[in-house]
Amino acid sequence: MKGHHKHLIGYIFISLFVLLINFFIPLTTVKAEPVGLPLNDHMVISTPTVINPPNGSNPFTTNSTTILNNETIKLTSGPGSDQKKSMSLVYDMHTKNIGTYGTIWSRDNKMWDLSQKQSISAWLSFGEYNNSKLSNGEGMAFVLQNDPRKTTAMGAGLQGLGVYGLDYTSIINFGISATPATSDIISNTAIKNSIALEFDSHVNKASDTGDDSTPIILQYKTDKIGITSIDKYVTSHSFDGNLKNAGKSPADVGFPDNILLPESFLGIKANGNTMDSDSTGHIAFALPNSPYSYSNIFPTTSLPTEFENDKVSSTMGLFHSNIQKAELIDDEDYFGHGVKWHHVTISWEPDENLLAGTLSYSFNDKDENGITNTNKTSNRYFKRVDSSIKIPMSTFDVHNGDYNVYWGFTGANSTLGQNNDSSQGTVFDKYVKLETLPDSPSPIANSSITDLTLNKTITDQSTDIDVNSGDSVDLNYEIRHAKDDDTKSDSKILPDSQKPSWKDIVAAIQIPDMETYLDFRQEDSPNTPGQKRIGYIEYQDGTQDDLLVSDVSLTSGQAESTSTKVSINSRLINKKLSKDLDNADNKITNIKIFGTAINKDLKDHLVQKAPAYFNGSNAIISTSSPEFNIRYEKNWSLMAKGLEENYTLRFQQDNPNITLPIELSYNPEQKFVPGDELIVDINIDNYKKIESKLNVTGNDTTEKIEIPINETIFDSTSDFWDTFSLEKNNPHRIEITVTDKDSKVSNNVQFFVEVVPDKILEVDASKSISFNDINYSSKADYIQRKDDGYVKVTSRNNPWQLRTRVVTPLTKANDNEQFAGSLLYIDDDQRSALDDSPTLIEQDNHSYPEETETMISDSWKDDTGVILKQTGLNEAGKYTGVLEWSLADADIN
Repeated sequence: MKGHHKHLIGYIFISLFVLLINFFIPLTTVKAEPVGLPLNDHMVISTPTVINPPNGSNPFTTNSTTILNNETIKLTSGPGSDQKKSMSLVYDMHTKNIGTYGTIWSRDNKMWDLSQKQSISAWLSFGEYNNSKLSNGEGMAFVLQNDPRKTTAMGAGLQGLGVYGLDYTSIINFGISATPATSDIISNTAIKNSIALEFDSHVNKASDTGDDSTPIILQYKTDKIGITSIDKYVTSHSFDGNLKNAGKSPADVGFPDNILLPESFLGIKANGNTMDSDSTGHIAFALPNSPYSYSNIFPTTSLPTEFENDKVSSTMGLFHSNIQKAELIDDEDYFGHGVKWHHVTISWEPDENLLAGTLSYSFNDKDENGITNTNKTSNRYFKRVDSSIKIPMSTFDVHNGDYNVYWGFTGANSTLGQNNDSSQGTVFDKYVKLETLPDSPSPIANSSITDLTLNKTITDQSTDIDVNSGDSVDLNYEIRHAKDDDTKSDSKILPDSQKPSWKDIVAAIQIPDMETYLDFRQEDSPNTPGQKRIGYIEYQDGTQDDLLVSDVSLTSGQAESTSTKVSINSRLINKKLSKDLDNADNKITNIKIFGTAINKDLKDHLVQKAPAYFNGSNAIISTSSPEFNIRYEKNWSLMAKGLEENYTLRFQQDNPNITLPIELSYNPEQKFVPGDELIVDINIDNYKKIESKLNVTGNDTTEKIEIPINETIFDSTSDFWDTFSLEKNNPHRIEITVTDKDSKVSNNVQFFVEVVPDKILEVDASKSISFNDINYSSKADYIQRKDDGYVKVTSRNNPWQLRTRVVTPLTKANDNEQFAGSLLYIDDDQRSALDDSPTLIEQDNHSYPEETETMISDSWKDDTGVILKQTGLNEAGKYTGVLEWSLADADIN
């Protein structure tokens, strides 16, 4: 029991009355897509420097990338088209529709420093799902590269995603001579000295049956008439193959150990699993420039029929590392709506010796509303995907202490009209919006909710998320320039706190379920006399910006939650911070918004998470308010009645225990729910306060509980007896209130406990002792008792001595004539005359541990005990007197 009780100071319940004011709030339209950072100063789009394969010319010669509104990267430009170019007086070169493709790179002064921790966060869009692989193909890649071509570097389109090399087979002289693609040809046309993190939305696989069985024609020559095909140039489009050699490791195909990245497998199979089943995309790492990254999926002895017919003797697959399934185009949010924008955070952390580094990513780490996503389950939809890979620094061919490399995105669309597909459906472009850059600060944001009425704080980790209707509920947001960093002072790797200041920050905070379930609470501003505020922004130096009603606009939409789907009305607070965040004077800024919980329903209401964006000119981050549950108003009272009132404790007795019975009920009548928690507050003499927790056991309209008051609920035995003292506050008053799970507090029930010494010494005697009647002339010396009467001693832990004395001699009532004679006490050991001095009658030197009764009168006989002796003649009449019996401690020393 001791572990289940706590000391507490007690609760003070204060009713807060909020003046509600009607005011006009303009309607705001929520943006349909995320916000990105301005890019013109950071990124550049260049005309590519094309590398031709030795067996032909590279058809991927343009760069389709554009920047929209200085914040959105558009990597592709819709579908491609057939092109024809006159090569001589004899023949023309036809380039088939090979889609559109592009690259964008960091500027020379905005590179990625491999010697330091670096990261970016971005929103990626692959288009809407329409059940057409060609509509959503091919995908995009995040790339770090140290290619000598710098910002003009580009790989092949289609399955090459703008970063990998060209899988290129030339079939010339009317099909007589064929030069197959080789790993050297492919790697030489890829982006050099690079690592690619691919987001592939179209599986490219050569197969022996069904679709995808025909090589894709990239180019072909015809004579001027256009009838005779002279040469053709094709790709096996098999980087993502899933048959034959697919799933083999580099060692399985005879490559040297550790020549590629860890967990590398050929094609789209890994550890026996095919990554394209039950998903619409995959994410993987790869080394575009390594010749070991490419190997035949089909052995040359078992090529698909169409490949043999076209004299294509190689089906080159790509080694993917740490490949993961991902819903890039067919994802759904909690409401079953398609997800167009996927958030990703990509980070780099170098080893201390700078011989390698770890590249990691978190895909779908927050939803389109900016709410953190923790779904890592097997659930197919809106699943968070996290992975990382160790990369040798030699991959980038960096020298002379210069660890700066270019970073950027590449992407490609698929082609329609190829491979017997004559439809010309929609082709979805690939988009990127950047929230943070490598040279951005690394700010973080946290949120919580404080219930001032219940004195508790709710976070995403809280299990108790209940508040009551009418409670004062504040929303709290903390933003930091950087997380605490424990990097050693002698490290070459700088902590996040050394990054630039976070500038021009605008807070855009969505307050969910406003008016219906949550309303602003206005308070007087200490900063501007006479001004009411609904919250404030407080900086590290203690200065504040007030949040006013004028900072609020009304929005509507849907809130997303891992537990419930619900439509909401919300308000949006927009406020620009008056100070930047840095690593010196303003590392932390806190934002508090005053609210009042409202729930007039007849059931509890779960308030969903709501996003809060903090948009700076060089970094954009978000967090979300935690979910909390507003319990509906319970319009009844909890009544408590004590079933007993008075109790006795022997001071310092062993295992002291008092059980206080209480009957609970509701008014108006309600039934109790088994298992509901009850909190019992125990107040002893306004000196000791204890909290105990019980659970309801029945489901009736009354609930009987028993509250044990024993030494186990105190810190120690001495603490118990210090509280239940023999001297002070005795008898002791115990006051008890009970609080149910709905925070209904019962009336005060009182009990009284008297503490008595832990020993007993009591004497009890009959009201009278009568003697036999005598005649006037009687000369009898001794007059015996008419009745024995009784004398009883009760003792515990106390030796004793019993004495008696005559307080009033025997006297006749009508004339005060005293009886001629005296009282004697006779037993086997003594014959004592009783007078007004105490006479020892009996003693017991034993200390009995249990309560013991000794009946003194049991040993009296007719001629022993209290006897009356007559010494003369007495007149007729009734004589009465008073004997006093006294009990005292026996001196046993």
